Amino acid sequence: MDLTLFQKKDVLPRLVMDKLASVAVDYKEKNSEIDASRRQGSAHLKAAVVLLLNFKQFNDRSEYVFQLIKRSASVSQAGDLSCPGGMLQPKQDNVLSSFLKTEMLPALRGRMARHIQNVDDETGNLIRLFLTTALREAWEEIGLSPMNTKFLGALPTYSLHFISRTIFPVVCCSRRPFSFTLSSEVEKVLEIPLSFFFESANYATLDVQMTVGENNDPFRYQTPCLVVPDGSGEEEILWGATFNIIRNFLHIIADGDVPPVESSRTLTKVLGNRYISSRG
Repeated sequence: MDLTLFQKKDVLPRLVMDKLASVAVDYKEKNSEIDASRRQGSAHLKAAVVLLLNFKQFNDRSEYVFQLIKRSASVSQAGDLSCPGGMLQPKQDNVLSSFLKTEMLPALRGRMARHIQNVDDETGNLIRLFLTTALREAWEEIGLSPMNTKFLGALPTYSLHFISRTIFPVVCCSRRPFSFTLSSEVEKVLEIPLSFFFESANYATLDVQMTVGENNDPFRYQTPCLVVPDGSGEEEILWGATFNIIRNFLHIIADGDVPPVESSRTLTKVLGNRYISSRG
């Protein structure tokens, strides 16, 4: 892929919109599946996140970055890097999503509004609903105004079976730079250039060790990850759902031309009992 596209402020959003407009999202099918499972007693939850792009000025160039959050110690998955977002609040988000349908907010106007109108009504309504959830949560977590966003498209869902949750991801770009206002759920914001994901040296293997319950043996597995300098001499690890959602997004816009995740470097992450039991 021509990585200079990430340095073109007006070109990349149009490319992303065109690529995502051709992707068949599974919102209707997955939403129905979850509803059916919940009627049978499942506690499976629905969440939405916004994969947020921002055009960032660096010392020697300007480039699009992913704006991710580091989750604070007050919420579950503390210390993880993730997209802004959270759980669906059906009553509240259904009311708020009606504003998107009227195009009163700039997040969903023009080409993408017309694209959503070309899908079936249920899918279109679900895209608006989960876009609403993601933007509401982003406003609460980092102070992103819905008036400062442009919707670029929806990505296929991503399910986490270990914690019974399905993520409905949407992609947006911020129209203007903005000052972050962090909630207690967010430790800090990290900005990762899109080109960073196309450098093989930035990948590693993460050896995850997790304790589930006091009397159970630790659960252990290995998974690919991205090693991200935090700007102060330390490193952050991007892994799990957010890592996979971003890689899927890049595969779509780059027509599969993304470096394979191969690395001889192995890192270790130990997760305690509170990793999935804290609120949030």
